[in-house]
Amino acid sequence: MMSKIKLTVAIATVLMVAGCGDAQIRNRSNDYLYSEAIPPMEVPADKDSSAVGELYAIPEIPISVAPATSFNVPRPQPLSENLFEESVKIQSFSGERWISINKPPAEVWPRLRNVLTRSGVPTARTDAPNGLLETGWLQFKDDEDNSHRFRFTITPGVGVKSTEVRLLQMQTLTGSENSTSGWPEVSTSDAREKEFTEIVANALVTDIDSGSVSLLAQKIGGESKVNVVIPESEAPYIAMSLDYDRAWASVLHSLSLGGFSVVDQNQSTGIFLVDFNDAPAVVDDDTLFGLISDLLESRDDEELKALEYQVLIIQGTDDVEVRITDRQNHTLEQLLATKLLKIIRGNLS
Repeated sequence: MMSKIKLTVAIATVLMVAGCGDAQIRNRSNDYLYSEAIPPMEVPADKDSSAVGELYAIPEIPISVAPATSFNVPRPQPLSENLFEESVKIQSFSGERWISINKPPAEVWPRLRNVLTRSGVPTARTDAPNGLLETGWLQFKDDEDNSHRFRFTITPGVGVKSTEVRLLQMQTLTGSENSTSGWPEVSTSDAREKEFTEIVANALVTDIDSGSVSLLAQKIGGESKVNVVIPESEAPYIAMSLDYDRAWASVLHSLSLGGFSVVDQNQSTGIFLVDFNDAPAVVDDDTLFGLISDLLESRDDEELKALEYQVLIIQGTDDVEVRITDRQNHTLEQLLATKLLKIIRGNLS
């Protein structure tokens, strides 16, 4: 009986203390507001500092903010047509072949590793910061005389938050794997590379619900291939780290979307003549919106000519520049040029 009384008293005491609020147990939920910054860890010069760094680094914003001016509030920027649903497809250009997926590398990297692990493909080497993944030696039932291995190269794609996965295939006689080193410049068997590319692409489609993200792969494969650059005192432009022919083909595809239509093109001079129509969708004429639409459609010819532009593709020293002007090659007002370039950039692929 005495032990039961002591237990009851102990429980009652604990409940009383817990109910006394801050008088007995201090609330520490806001302590972080008073935390102070501490200097980063310093690693001696003769030691490797690659493992020491910011866990959650804040990336730089590649698109600078245009100078503040007085202007009318524009219609909301249209969403990129590449972002409505996930797309995994095999693309080829100028003898190259790759898997294109409109998800960032930080999501594609763990999905690719999951696909290979689930398929029983051994991994011999991984290098997430450089976007490299190499498989072990494999044998196919239709080729018992040779062993094959593959190298995956993952880089940011041309589209917004997209990824490109390239495969390099290598083969050697079965039994001589240990004496084989290095990788060829191109696949030993283009047919085998194509076959395995299709297998991996189909597997990535079925793994579409995998939502993991790799923190190690935040900077996988380097920086973005495409950026909108807005200088303070010059006209804005799109910088594309691609060869000229691929940049041209990518811009041509983009100009068929987002309100643009190509009137004429000349690849040798790097000029697209385009029309741009950002008019709202057609609505019932009996509504107020229909009346407003009619008023907008009643603009005179001089106003309509303001929607005619030319897009210039210029080969620079380090990259390809995409600029937009009016049909007389006059520079557009910076906010308008930035808006149109962002639409082009949003639909690149």
